[in-house]
Amino acid sequence: MAALCVVFLFLGSVITVLDLSFAAMSSIVIVLAVIELGGSYPWLIWAVVSILSLLLLPDKFGAVTFLVFAGYYPIIKKHIEGLHSLVIQWILKLIVFNAAITLIIAVSVFILKLPTDEIGFGIIVYGLCNITFIIFDIALTKLIALYLFRFRNKFKFFKK
Repeated sequence: MAALCVVFLFLGSVITVLDLSFAAMSSIVIVLAVIELGGSYPWLIWAVVSILSLLLLPDKFGAVTFLVFAGYYPIIKKHIEGLHSLVIQWILKLIVFNAAITLIIAVSVFILKLPTDEIGFGIIVYGLCNITFIIFDIALTKLIALYLFRFRNKFKFFKK
């Protein structure tokens, strides 16, 4: 699973237009680890993939995206969605996502010394990122349901 994630992130690194798409595909592999392996295995896969991709990939954006958000989000998503209140679930999901975006921006500005943009532009970026995240989360939920109810018994990738 870790190797598959690194391959996806490598493809995103080579085809830079698809770096976020391949980070999302790596996230789906983590979903499979959460469902089929459970325990600490998804965290270990996230850590191994994060380290390897940061060391090996020519373009680091997909690796950073995986490290800061896409890799651990499916693991946290499982725990957040275990809560009963849908409102609290979405509040927690948005807090986690916005913390990740803020971390990426802070690293870009303070460590990489990239120039800062206007406040209005930042607000637009946060807004568009949040809309994209909501679509990603809903799509991920649909893919999880599709796997659990249609494909899990047919493929039997993992035998328990």
